Amino acid sequence: MTARAAERNTHKTGEAVAALLRQRIVRGELPVGTKLPTEEELTERFGIARTTLREALRILESQGLIHIKRGRGGGGTVTMPDLARLSEAFAGALQMRGTAFADLDTARRLIEPELAAWLAMSHDEDDLALLAAAAEAAEAAAQRNDPVAFATAASRFHILLLERGRNTTLSLFSQLLNQLVEHRYRLGAQRASEQLLRRAARSYAKLLTLIAAGDADAARTHWQQQMTYMIESAPDELIDYYDGPSPKMPAQRNRRAKAAPQA
Repeated sequence: MTARAAERNTHKTGEAVAALLRQRIVRGELPVGTKLPTEEELTERFGIARTTLREALRILESQGLIHIKRGRGGGGTVTMPDLARLSEAFAGALQMRGTAFADLDTARRLIEPELAAWLAMSHDEDDLALLAAAAEAAEAAAQRNDPVAFATAASRFHILLLERGRNTTLSLFSQLLNQLVEHRYRLGAQRASEQLLRRAARSYAKLLTLIAAGDADAARTHWQQQMTYMIESAPDELIDYYDGPSPKMPAQRNRRAKAAPQA
C-alpha cells in the first residue's frame, strides 16, 4: 500500500469511528462532561491504530462535541457545541455573499417577536425572575446614565428572551443570529443618549409586564416595534464579522545556520 493510500484509509476509518462516537454523544449515551476512555482502551475497542483514533477525535473536536486536553492526564471530554464557533462559520458565509446587516436584522425581526409571544403563552416563575432582574439592572443603569452597564444588562435581557422562548430550534437559530450583531449593538448602546437608554429600559419593563400577563399578541407586537425602532436607528452596512485589527504573523525563525566565527 502506498503512503497516500494508507493516509486515505486512516482518514476513512477515522471518520467511521468519529461517526460511531458522535452517535453515542448526540443520543445522550455519553452526556456532556463525560470523560472518554483512554487512547489504549479506545484503540483496543475499535481495533485501530493511535493515528486513526486521533484522526477521529480531531474530527469530533472540530465539531465542538469534545474537548481534548493534551499532556499527562489528558484525553477527550464531551462538550456542548459552542454557538460562537458556529457563528464564525455562518458569519463567513454571509460576509462572502456581501450580506448587509439589514438582511440579517430582517430575519431576526421575523423570529424574535414570536419567541416573545411563546414565552408569554408559556413561562414560569424562574423566567419572570431572571427577566425582571435584567430589566431592573437596565433601568438602574439608564437612571444613572451608565451606558456600559446598560449595554451589559440589555444584552442579558435579550439573551434570556431568546434562550427561554419555548422553541429550541428557533431559539438556537436566533441566538446564532444574535452572536453576529451583539457586539455592534453593544457599541450602539454605549454611544446612546440618556433619553434613548431610558426609552429602551421602559420597553423591557413593558415587555416583561405583557409576558407576565400572558398577552402573546401584545408581546409580539411590542417587540416587533421595539426591534424596528432599534434597527432603523442603526446605520446599515455590510456584515464585517472579522473587523478587528489584522493579526500579526509570528516571528519567523532564521532557519539558516549561523556561520561559525572565523578563528
